[in-house]
Amino acid sequence: MDPSADPANSFLASLERPSGFLENVISTCPEGIIANDTRGNIFLYNKSAEGIFGYTAEEVIGKLHAKRLYPPGGAKEVREYIYSPQYGPHGHLVDFETAILRKNGKMAPIRLCCSVLRENGQEIGFIGFFTDISARIALQAKFLESEERFRGIFESARDAIVSMGEDGTVVMANLAAQELLGYGEETLLGMEANRLFAARFAHYWKELSVYASGQGPGNERRNIEILILSKSGAEIPVQLTLAEKIVRGQRIQTAILRDISDRKALEEELRRQSITDTLTELYNRRHFHSLAQNETERALRNRVPFSVLLMDVDRFKQYNDAFGHDEGDKVLRSLGEEIRKNFRTMDTGFRHGGEEFLVLLPETTAEAAIIPAERLRKRFSAIPFLPHPDEEPRKVTLSIGIAEFHPGISIDDLVRSADQAMYAAKNAGRNRTVSHEHLVARSDG
Repeated sequence: MDPSADPANSFLASLERPSGFLENVISTCPEGIIANDTRGNIFLYNKSAEGIFGYTAEEVIGKLHAKRLYPPGGAKEVREYIYSPQYGPHGHLVDFETAILRKNGKMAPIRLCCSVLRENGQEIGFIGFFTDISARIALQAKFLESEERFRGIFESARDAIVSMGEDGTVVMANLAAQELLGYGEETLLGMEANRLFAARFAHYWKELSVYASGQGPGNERRNIEILILSKSGAEIPVQLTLAEKIVRGQRIQTAILRDISDRKALEEELRRQSITDTLTELYNRRHFHSLAQNETERALRNRVPFSVLLMDVDRFKQYNDAFGHDEGDKVLRSLGEEIRKNFRTMDTGFRHGGEEFLVLLPETTAEAAIIPAERLRKRFSAIPFLPHPDEEPRKVTLSIGIAEFHPGISIDDLVRSADQAMYAAKNAGRNRTVSHEHLVARSDG
C-alpha cells in the first residue's frame, strides 16, 4: 500500500498487465482492442487489431502514435465525437462508422465503440473496440446482385445469417447460424423466427424488425444488440443487422447475427474493474456514490429508511509501520472478506479509502444497523493475525459510525454524519460502535 502511488499509472498498469481471464478475453476477442493514454501513446493492442491494421503489437505499443492509425484528420474527428451526444453519452462513442489507415497505406471501413478511461475523476486515456466492417458492407452490396451470387455469400459467411419469410418462419439459415444456434438445418427451416429470441424481445419482434431494417422514421438501417436463444436455452448476445428484399414477389427479411459474447465479457470485466477495489474486492468509493444516490431516490419515493456504516481500522498506521505493508494488506483483505460474509445480500460493502470502509444498508434504520455493525466488529476483533509466526497473534479492532438517511440531506452529509459518529467511537476508546442518532439525541438532551 504505497500512498504515493499515482492512481492513473496504477489503472493503466492493470490494463497493461491484465489478469489471466482478462488477458484471454482480450487475446481471443474478434474485435480489435486498442488503448492509449491522453498523449496518444498506445499501451494495449490485441491480436485482432493486428489483423485489422496490419501492424504487429511490437510495431505499435510505445512506438506508434494513435493518430497514425487514421487517415489525416480522422483521429481528431473521433475525439470530437467522443465528447458529443451524437453517438452516445458524453465520453463514449457507440457504433461510429469511419475509416482507418492500414500499414499498407490503404483505408478500411470500421465500426468503433470508444470510451474515455477515467480514474478518480481524471481522464487518463481512451479505449476503443474496432470491428472491420468491410465484409458487412460488401455483403450488403451483394444483396443487390443476383440470387445465385447472394446464395454463395450466404453459405460462406462467417456471421450467422437467417432469412425469414412474410409469415415469420425461417426459410434459410447458413452453416454459421446452425452452429451458433445449435439446430440442424432441417429443424431451423419452417421454425417460427421469434422462437430464436428471448421472450422479452420476441413479443415485440415486429417493432424491432421495423426499426432495424430502416422501415421506420429516417429510413436508416441500424445495428441493434439483442439476445438470441440457442437450442439449449442459453442466451447469446449478438449484434443484429437486418436487411429486406423482394424475392419472387415475397418480402424476405435477412438477419445477420454477429456473436458479441467475447466483447460483452470484456466490457463487463472492464466495468467491474472500474468500480472495484483490487485489494479487498469490494466496490470502490466512486461506485458507493452511484448506489447511494439510487438508494436515496428509492427512500424518498417509497418512504423507506436506509443507513450507512463507516468504519476505520484502529491504529492501522502503527500496525502498518510495525509489520509492513504486506501485513497491513492482509488486515484490509480480511476486513473486506468479513464485510462480504456478515451482511445481507441486499447490503453492499465499499472501500472508502485507506483503512476506511463503508457499508450501505437498504431498508434499515440506524437503530437496526447497530446489530450487524456490532456483529462485524466482534467477529473481526476475534481474528488472530500473525505478522510474525513465532510471536503471539495480534488482534485488530474497528471503530464504527452509523448514520441514517433523512430527507433533505445529501449523500456527503450522510457520510459526514457517519464519520462524526466513527470519531466519537475512537474518542471514546476505540473498538466500539456509535450511532449519529444517539449523538444528536444526547446533544439535544
